[in-house]
Amino acid sequence: MPEASRNRKTPGGMTFSPVMHGHKILGGSFQTYFPMLDRLGPLRRIWEWTCGSEESTLREVLNLLVKEWRSIENKESHASLMLCGIGISHSDVPVLLAKMNAHNLDSPERIYDLLCGCRQIDLTTATYCQFSFNNSYFSYPKSKSHLYQKYLNGKSLESGKSVWELYESGNYAAIEARSSEEIADCVAIYKAMFDHKKRIDRDLDRLKKIDKKSKSVTDAGGS
Repeated sequence: MPEASRNRKTPGGMTFSPVMHGHKILGGSFQTYFPMLDRLGPLRRIWEWTCGSEESTLREVLNLLVKEWRSIENKESHASLMLCGIGISHSDVPVLLAKMNAHNLDSPERIYDLLCGCRQIDLTTATYCQFSFNNSYFSYPKSKSHLYQKYLNGKSLESGKSVWELYESGNYAAIEARSSEEIADCVAIYKAMFDHKKRIDRDLDRLKKIDKKSKSVTDAGGS
Protein backbone atom coordinates (compact mmCIF):
# COMPACT_ATOMS: atom_id res chain seq x y z
CA MET A 1 0.00 0.00 0.00
CA PRO A 2 1.37 3.47 -0.84
CA GLU A 3 2.54 5.38 2.21
CA ALA A 4 0.05 8.17 1.48
CA SER A 5 -2.85 5.74 1.96
CA ARG A 6 -1.72 4.07 5.16
CA ASN A 7 -3.68 6.35 7.45
CA ARG A 8 -6.75 6.41 5.24
CA LYS A 9 -9.99 6.41 7.23
CA THR A 10 -12.68 3.97 6.12
CA PRO A 11 -16.00 2.84 7.67
CA GLY A 12 -14.74 -0.71 8.23
CA GLY A 13 -11.14 0.15 9.02
CA MET A 14 -9.68 -1.62 5.99
CA THR A 15 -7.24 0.82 4.39
CA PHE A 16 -6.30 -1.33 1.39
CA SER A 17 -8.60 -0.96 -1.60
CA PRO A 18 -8.29 -2.91 -4.87
CA VAL A 19 -9.89 -0.03 -6.78
CA MET A 20 -7.44 2.67 -5.67
CA HIS A 21 -4.37 3.60 -7.71
CA GLY A 22 -1.13 2.22 -6.32
CA HIS A 23 -2.74 -0.37 -4.06
CA LYS A 24 -1.14 -3.60 -5.18
CA ILE A 25 -1.50 -7.33 -4.51
CA LEU A 26 1.91 -8.85 -3.87
CA GLY A 27 0.77 -12.47 -4.00
CA GLY A 28 0.41 -15.15 -1.40
CA SER A 29 0.73 -18.78 -0.37
CA PHE A 30 -1.89 -21.42 -1.11
CA GLN A 31 -2.27 -24.96 0.13
CA THR A 32 -4.91 -27.56 -0.66
CA TYR A 33 -6.23 -29.60 2.25
CA PHE A 34 -8.12 -32.84 1.74
CA PRO A 35 -10.27 -33.11 4.90
CA MET A 36 -11.60 -36.60 4.26
CA LEU A 37 -8.01 -37.88 4.06
CA ASP A 38 -6.52 -35.37 6.52
CA ARG A 39 -3.82 -34.71 3.95
CA LEU A 40 -2.15 -31.50 2.82
CA GLY A 41 -1.00 -30.85 -0.72
CA PRO A 42 2.22 -28.99 -1.49
CA LEU A 43 2.44 -25.32 -0.60
CA ARG A 44 2.08 -23.07 -3.63
CA ARG A 45 3.87 -19.72 -3.50
CA ILE A 46 2.74 -17.10 -6.01
CA TRP A 47 4.50 -13.75 -5.74
CA GLU A 48 5.04 -10.63 -7.78
CA TRP A 49 8.83 -10.83 -7.56
CA THR A 50 8.84 -14.26 -9.21
CA CYS A 51 5.92 -13.73 -11.60
CA GLY A 52 7.12 -10.32 -12.74
CA SER A 53 4.04 -8.15 -12.18
CA GLU A 54 0.75 -7.92 -10.31
CA GLU A 55 -1.12 -8.99 -13.44
CA SER A 56 1.02 -12.11 -13.89
CA THR A 57 0.64 -12.92 -10.19
CA LEU A 58 -3.12 -12.70 -10.38
CA ARG A 59 -3.15 -14.80 -13.54
CA GLU A 60 -1.27 -17.54 -11.69
CA VAL A 61 -3.82 -17.42 -8.88
CA LEU A 62 -6.64 -17.70 -11.40
CA ASN A 63 -4.87 -20.60 -13.12
CA LEU A 64 -4.58 -22.32 -9.75
CA LEU A 65 -8.34 -22.00 -9.26
CA VAL A 66 -8.94 -23.45 -12.73
CA LYS A 67 -6.68 -26.39 -11.93
CA GLU A 68 -8.40 -27.06 -8.59
CA TRP A 69 -11.87 -26.92 -10.13
CA ARG A 70 -10.80 -29.39 -12.84
CA SER A 71 -9.62 -31.82 -10.17
CA ILE A 72 -13.20 -32.28 -8.96
CA GLU A 73 -15.28 -31.60 -12.08
CA ASN A 74 -15.85 -35.30 -12.79
CA LYS A 75 -16.67 -36.24 -9.22
CA GLU A 76 -20.17 -37.70 -8.82
CA SER A 77 -20.57 -35.97 -5.47
CA HIS A 78 -20.97 -32.58 -7.22
CA ALA A 79 -18.47 -31.14 -4.78
CA SER A 80 -17.44 -27.50 -4.69
CA LEU A 81 -14.10 -26.04 -3.84
CA MET A 82 -13.83 -24.43 -0.42
CA LEU A 83 -11.70 -21.41 0.34
CA CYS A 84 -10.59 -21.20 3.96
CA GLY A 85 -8.73 -18.48 5.81
CA ILE A 86 -8.95 -15.64 8.28
CA GLY A 87 -11.07 -12.71 7.14
CA ILE A 88 -11.29 -13.94 3.55
CA SER A 89 -14.97 -13.10 3.10
CA HIS A 90 -14.43 -9.35 3.52
CA SER A 91 -10.86 -9.03 2.26
CA ASP A 92 -9.17 -11.68 0.12
CA VAL A 93 -12.11 -12.81 -2.03
CA PRO A 94 -13.59 -9.38 -2.93
CA VAL A 95 -10.08 -7.97 -3.44
CA LEU A 96 -9.13 -10.76 -5.84
CA LEU A 97 -12.43 -10.38 -7.67
CA ALA A 98 -11.91 -6.65 -8.19
CA LYS A 99 -8.26 -6.95 -9.18
CA MET A 100 -8.76 -9.85 -11.59
CA ASN A 101 -11.50 -7.94 -13.36
CA ALA A 102 -9.41 -4.76 -13.43
CA HIS A 103 -6.69 -6.65 -15.33
CA ASN A 104 -9.24 -8.31 -17.63
CA LEU A 105 -7.78 -11.75 -16.97
CA ASP A 106 -10.94 -13.39 -18.31
CA SER A 107 -14.58 -12.51 -18.79
CA PRO A 108 -16.20 -11.05 -15.65
CA GLU A 109 -18.65 -13.94 -15.43
CA ARG A 110 -15.86 -16.52 -15.75
CA ILE A 111 -13.81 -14.87 -13.01
CA TYR A 112 -16.87 -14.64 -10.80
CA ASP A 113 -17.76 -18.30 -11.32
CA LEU A 114 -14.24 -19.53 -10.59
CA LEU A 115 -13.71 -17.40 -7.50
CA CYS A 116 -17.13 -16.84 -5.99
CA GLY A 117 -18.36 -20.29 -6.94
CA CYS A 118 -16.14 -21.56 -4.15
CA ARG A 119 -17.73 -22.10 -0.75
CA GLN A 120 -16.07 -20.04 1.95
CA ILE A 121 -15.00 -20.97 5.46
CA ASP A 122 -14.01 -17.70 7.05
CA LEU A 123 -12.50 -18.66 10.40
CA THR A 124 -13.41 -15.29 11.92
CA THR A 125 -17.10 -16.21 11.65
CA ALA A 126 -16.96 -20.01 11.68
CA THR A 127 -15.64 -20.05 15.24
CA TYR A 128 -17.45 -17.23 17.03
CA CYS A 129 -19.99 -19.54 18.72
CA GLN A 130 -17.10 -21.33 20.42
CA PHE A 131 -16.33 -18.21 22.41
CA SER A 132 -18.16 -17.28 25.60
CA PHE A 133 -20.70 -14.47 25.29
CA ASN A 134 -23.02 -12.54 27.59
CA ASN A 135 -25.53 -11.07 25.16
CA SER A 136 -28.19 -13.37 23.77
CA TYR A 137 -28.05 -13.81 19.98
CA PHE A 138 -25.32 -11.23 19.45
CA SER A 139 -22.58 -12.35 17.08
CA TYR A 140 -19.55 -10.61 15.72
CA PRO A 141 -16.57 -11.96 13.75
CA LYS A 142 -13.52 -12.72 15.86
CA SER A 143 -10.18 -11.11 15.12
CA LYS A 144 -7.02 -12.98 14.19
CA SER A 145 -5.73 -12.16 17.66
CA HIS A 146 -8.78 -13.84 19.25
CA LEU A 147 -8.26 -16.97 17.16
CA TYR A 148 -4.58 -17.19 18.00
CA GLN A 149 -5.29 -16.73 21.70
CA LYS A 150 -7.94 -19.45 21.80
CA TYR A 151 -6.61 -22.07 19.41
CA LEU A 152 -2.84 -21.49 19.20
CA ASN A 153 -1.98 -21.02 22.88
CA GLY A 154 -1.76 -17.26 22.63
CA LYS A 155 0.66 -17.19 19.73
CA SER A 156 1.13 -13.74 18.27
CA LEU A 157 2.20 -12.42 14.89
CA GLU A 158 3.52 -9.02 13.98
CA SER A 159 0.93 -6.78 12.35
CA GLY A 160 0.34 -7.38 8.66
CA LYS A 161 1.34 -3.76 8.13
CA SER A 162 4.96 -4.85 8.62
CA VAL A 163 4.77 -6.38 5.14
CA TRP A 164 4.79 -2.88 3.64
CA GLU A 165 8.19 -2.14 5.16
CA LEU A 166 9.54 -5.58 4.27
CA TYR A 167 8.49 -5.05 0.66
CA GLU A 168 10.05 -1.60 0.46
CA SER A 169 13.34 -2.94 1.87
CA GLY A 170 13.32 -5.85 -0.58
CA ASN A 171 13.06 -8.49 2.15
CA TYR A 172 10.86 -10.79 0.10
CA ALA A 173 12.05 -13.92 1.91
CA ALA A 174 10.60 -12.62 5.18
CA ILE A 175 7.25 -11.94 3.49
CA GLU A 176 7.15 -15.47 2.05
CA ALA A 177 8.10 -16.99 5.42
CA ARG A 178 5.36 -15.04 7.18
CA SER A 179 2.78 -16.07 4.60
CA SER A 180 3.75 -19.75 4.85
CA GLU A 181 3.50 -19.58 8.63
CA GLU A 182 0.03 -18.05 8.43
CA ILE A 183 -1.13 -20.87 6.14
CA ALA A 184 0.08 -23.43 8.70
CA ASP A 185 -1.67 -21.47 11.44
CA CYS A 186 -4.95 -21.46 9.50
CA VAL A 187 -4.82 -25.24 9.14
CA ALA A 188 -4.05 -25.60 12.85
CA ILE A 189 -6.96 -23.32 13.83
CA TYR A 190 -9.31 -25.17 11.46
CA LYS A 191 -8.44 -28.49 13.09
CA ALA A 192 -8.48 -27.06 16.62
CA MET A 193 -12.01 -25.79 15.99
CA PHE A 194 -13.18 -29.35 15.35
CA ASP A 195 -11.22 -30.75 18.31
CA HIS A 196 -12.82 -28.15 20.57
CA LYS A 197 -16.30 -29.20 19.39
CA LYS A 198 -15.47 -32.88 19.95
CA ARG A 199 -14.38 -32.16 23.53
CA ILE A 200 -17.60 -30.29 24.21
CA ASP A 201 -19.66 -33.14 22.74
CA ARG A 202 -17.82 -35.70 24.90
CA ASP A 203 -18.37 -33.60 28.02
CA LEU A 204 -22.08 -33.20 27.24
CA ASP A 205 -22.43 -36.93 26.60
CA ARG A 206 -20.71 -37.70 29.91
CA LEU A 207 -22.96 -35.28 31.81
CA LYS A 208 -26.06 -36.78 30.19
CA LYS A 209 -25.00 -40.24 31.33
CA ILE A 210 -24.37 -38.97 34.86
CA ASP A 211 -27.76 -37.23 34.89
CA LYS A 212 -29.50 -40.34 33.58
CA LYS A 213 -27.80 -42.52 36.19
CA SER A 214 -28.71 -40.06 38.93
CA LYS A 215 -32.37 -40.09 37.92
CA SER A 216 -32.34 -43.88 37.82
CA VAL A 217 -30.99 -44.06 41.38
CA THR A 218 -33.57 -41.53 42.57
CA ASP A 219 -36.43 -43.47 40.99
CA ALA A 220 -35.21 -46.69 42.57
CA GLY A 221 -34.97 -45.03 45.98
CA GLY A 222 -38.46 -43.60 45.63
CA SER A 223 -39.96 -46.94 44.77
